[in-house]
Amino acid sequence: MTLMDLLLLLLVIAAAVAVYFFFVKSRDEGTETPRKAKNLDGVKKSAKALSAARRFAALHQYQVIAPAQIAKDGKFADLDFIIVGWFGLLCVKCVGLGGQIYGNPGDPMWLQVDAEKRISFENPMRAAEADTRLVRDTLFTANLRGIQVETVCVFTNKKATLALPRGTGHYTLKDFKALLGKSKYEQDKGVDIPQTVDAVKKWVVEG
Repeated sequence: MTLMDLLLLLLVIAAAVAVYFFFVKSRDEGTETPRKAKNLDGVKKSAKALSAARRFAALHQYQVIAPAQIAKDGKFADLDFIIVGWFGLLCVKCVGLGGQIYGNPGDPMWLQVDAEKRISFENPMRAAEADTRLVRDTLFTANLRGIQVETVCVFTNKKATLALPRGTGHYTLKDFKALLGKSKYEQDKGVDIPQTVDAVKKWVVEG
């Protein structure tokens, strides 16, 4: 083998090594590393959503029940606040989890993934359905029937990545603020706001 042949061989090997490391780097950059979860707990998880709700309520002369954790007949509704208006009741459950959130509407448990661990938690959409039934029961007990009760689940952590199917029914903070602008929450269905607030507050417990 001549010196020229040896140099050409070394150049080919160097080029092959360079191409290999280029593709390895490209692959690694394209792989998303799960975010380290920084959860919003306590009042922090609901603060901004509650602030938006209070502004909305003041504008329409509605009332906000907060806190709104309800206990009745051995059942518990873990709500952050309830807007009571002429349209009925809009109950809000805030989720402050960070990291990556995976789940489907029909799954009993969802998954939170961060850089260090995987944590299962109860499907908040199913929990919201149960909360709706309990709030409605507080109204029935007060002989208040035919009042619309709706519960929404709001993910308030900007650090969260929501890997949820379209149509799951969840809201981000931005979505929730837009929801309050819908005309259905301005409809007058004859709800007696003070009476309804009193009926629900009877079952509210301190968190």
